[in-house]
Amino acid sequence: MLLGLADTRRVGGRVESAWGSTEVEWFDKFMNVGELSRMSEQTGPLRRRVTIRNRAGLHARAASLVRDTVLKHRSRVTLIKAEDPSASLNGAPRADATSVIEMLSLGAMQGESLIIEAEGEEAQQVLDALERLVECKFWEDDFAPDSQQTFPG
Repeated sequence: MLLGLADTRRVGGRVESAWGSTEVEWFDKFMNVGELSRMSEQTGPLRRRVTIRNRAGLHARAASLVRDTVLKHRSRVTLIKAEDPSASLNGAPRADATSVIEMLSLGAMQGESLIIEAEGEEAQQVLDALERLVECKFWEDDFAPDSQQTFPG
């Protein structure tokens, strides 16, 4: 709802509302219009390379954990499958980190690298959180030995 003329006054060539900001600024704040574009102007994309360490790779449960982590942050996150670390990322398979299906389509297996690209207000925080998630093997290999071990009994 835009403010009526009775609720505004002209100050220095600008129309100000009773709350002290222009109608456009108030409407923008109210509707969060343009927030993503402002976020990208503030930070620009950050990237971090991670190596998938868990045996099952980036499967459905792991992708769900990635999605849940991303949704807790005010950032746009893309996963990029980088076959060759020195190669250009143009044309590399990409997935929106809020889409489990897109992440599964990357087919990222144990030992393969992904580049996490984050853009927005909390880009650094989401990169740190996702790196920890990948490093801890998505919390699933805690009790599974990495090598063949025998246990008594």
